[in-house]
Amino acid sequence: MNESVANVAVVVATISTAVFLLPQVIKLIRTRDSAGVSATWPALGFVINVGWFAYLIYNQLWASIMAPFITFIFYAVTLWALARTGRSLRTPMWRGVGWSVLLMVVLATGGWATFGVALGLSYGVMLTPSVWTAYRTADPSGIAPLTWWIGLIEASLWGYYGAFHSDRGIVTFAVVGVVGSSLTLARYYATQSQVAEVA
Repeated sequence: MNESVANVAVVVATISTAVFLLPQVIKLIRTRDSAGVSATWPALGFVINVGWFAYLIYNQLWASIMAPFITFIFYAVTLWALARTGRSLRTPMWRGVGWSVLLMVVLATGGWATFGVALGLSYGVMLTPSVWTAYRTADPSGIAPLTWWIGLIEASLWGYYGAFHSDRGIVTFAVVGVVGSSLTLARYYATQSQVAEVA
């Protein structure tokens, strides 16, 4: 693997991470339509990205440090946008608190390497409510597909960067991100084609 390619990958991945949630936030604010959008997803995302921020500082992966910092701010904005649609955030927020406690226990008992893998797997836990909500909603019209296309690209780039640095946590995150984004996009486009056929 090429170091210069890895450095470019992390820069583009960081930019992708920064704009990942923007289409979803804009759609929520503009339409106030949250059909198919999970509130647990940004609550867990906020907690998990605080964890990534600490993990990357510990491992001195300075080129990637801005990504989780920007992302946990955007997850907070996503929660605010969901609240504006009338969604209750009480249960999702408690889930976020519970997950943060679990991650702290993992760090205290397993160390930073185990914590990194747990963060990567946490992305799957974070994406599961989004995928589940999308598949349980007959017409998930509130989903912004551009968010999930960006997520797919972002996860792929992080995968290259993680593989170059032999970082199992980042690679785990990448694999989970590709799968979760792909499933969400598949559901969105399948339902939109059904809606178009009915119309």
